[in-house]
Amino acid sequence: MSTRNDHHTVPLSVLLKRELASERIERPEIVHGQASQSKKGEDFTLLKTECQRMVGDGVSTYSVFGLFDGHNGSAAAIYSKETLLKNVLRAIPSDLNRDEWVATLPRALVAGFVKTDKDFQEKAQTSGTTATFVIIEGWVITVASVGDSRCILEPAEGGIYYLSADHRLDCNEGERERITASGGEVGRLNTGGGAEIGPLRCWPGGLCLSRSIGDMDVGEYIVPVPYVKQVKLSTAGGRLIISSDGVWDALTAETAFDCCRGMPADAAAAQIVKEAVLAKGLRDDTTCIVIDILPHEKPAAPLTSTKKQGKGVFKSMFRRKSSESSSHGEKGYIEPDVVEEMYEEGSAMLSARLDTKYPLCNMFRLFTCAVCQVEMKPGEGISIHSGTSKLGKLRPWDGPFLCLSCQEKKEAMEGKRPFGDRHSSGSD
Repeated sequence: MSTRNDHHTVPLSVLLKRELASERIERPEIVHGQASQSKKGEDFTLLKTECQRMVGDGVSTYSVFGLFDGHNGSAAAIYSKETLLKNVLRAIPSDLNRDEWVATLPRALVAGFVKTDKDFQEKAQTSGTTATFVIIEGWVITVASVGDSRCILEPAEGGIYYLSADHRLDCNEGERERITASGGEVGRLNTGGGAEIGPLRCWPGGLCLSRSIGDMDVGEYIVPVPYVKQVKLSTAGGRLIISSDGVWDALTAETAFDCCRGMPADAAAAQIVKEAVLAKGLRDDTTCIVIDILPHEKPAAPLTSTKKQGKGVFKSMFRRKSSESSSHGEKGYIEPDVVEEMYEEGSAMLSARLDTKYPLCNMFRLFTCAVCQVEMKPGEGISIHSGTSKLGKLRPWDGPFLCLSCQEKKEAMEGKRPFGDRHSSGSD
């Protein structure tokens, strides 16, 4: 015979299912596709949707997409694909609610990128990789990037947003100035007799990128500190394109969106790769990920479409219905809000990037390295502000703190100590 208390007992699995069902009503549907044509076999992707986690206010899901374009071998790209997400998540304190988790992401991404690079370099392998890493939590998109792969967004309202930075020395004056200020040199390949050819490169080493993961043989002027941008979509949604330079060497952002308009994500990715190869030939690995962020009450995408249909078709895929009624044709739709830009920072200086309003929740991790998360004894940690002009305005216990190893990494990236033996490498 059942008791009154039996009727109030609900299994945890049932509660989690209810929480997730409620969340899905408010959150977008994520549909993705990818395509690739390989020349060197050094492009790798990470695609993870419906990742679940317990948070301070229930259950939350998020999606992760990564593109890693390796050079001088594939080891750095493979290693980053396998470890970067884990390193980012380790840098996020537990028991945060959704808003706090999202707000902590930019800082955690910086720590995760630097730790991944540091750990890989300790393996004494010389390959490197670009990394474009996207985390979607609800309607918020957070992108961290090093190198020259790109992530671009077309929201339902139209327009194009660039969510990554290009770290090619040819087109980034700020990065050229950073390298020369740190003691490196920037110039083209000298063939003798004064003739210079090819793109601008960082010397020693000869890499034409200023930021990457790996590349230990080209000196620590090449840093893994990512550019990070965070935006919030309206509930009308939008489309993301993440592609390696094999695409962007051939297509503009406008052409990439236009050539696949109206197509579902998997067909869109294949079309973008096809257009890039048709335009320039298969000169490099050419990889594309397309992600559609859709309201659940969306009109079905057309089964057949041509690439010249125009923006109206794409916008109709994402336009959201009024909550009152959808029985009045076009009057049943309401205009969505615009994209909200929440965060943007591209500095290569860790003292600036890890000091983003240090969260109160991290006060309980006072003796944990902000980058590698190793536990330190009181007094062992070195303030991220050590050696900066800000130090006189700070108290001795002002964090965050680095372990000795990560402090040495920080100083090397800022040109404050020599970086061992340097080897010449004409990589790209």
